[in-house]
Amino acid sequence: MKFMLSGVTGILLLSVTACSQERRYIYPQGQRLELQRICRSVTAGNSNRFMVLLGKIYPLNNDGPTAPLEEISTTLEDAGYFCGPYRLKNSACPTGKNRRLDKSACAFSR
Repeated sequence: MKFMLSGVTGILLLSVTACSQERRYIYPQGQRLELQRICRSVTAGNSNRFMVLLGKIYPLNNDGPTAPLEEISTTLEDAGYFCGPYRLKNSACPTGKNRRLDKSACAFSR
């Protein structure tokens, strides 16, 4: 009886603590979706970085000159971008952190 009572108490405590955390869904930002769309095209050409200049996308490779991608254009601002697990200037902050990997301050923390 004592074993059963301690088991029920343990299950009750586990269920109370496990259900207290609220789940949230964070919707992707439009700029992030645009970056993912471009990264699919750039990584198909065996590169993980690109440059945007006047709406044209230039994949950057170390093997010589680069030409803009003809089939797509973008509304991203002119700059250099990376595809992959890099933290970009305008990316969201990691959960629970106040600074990004490049040591810049976050606008907000989750």
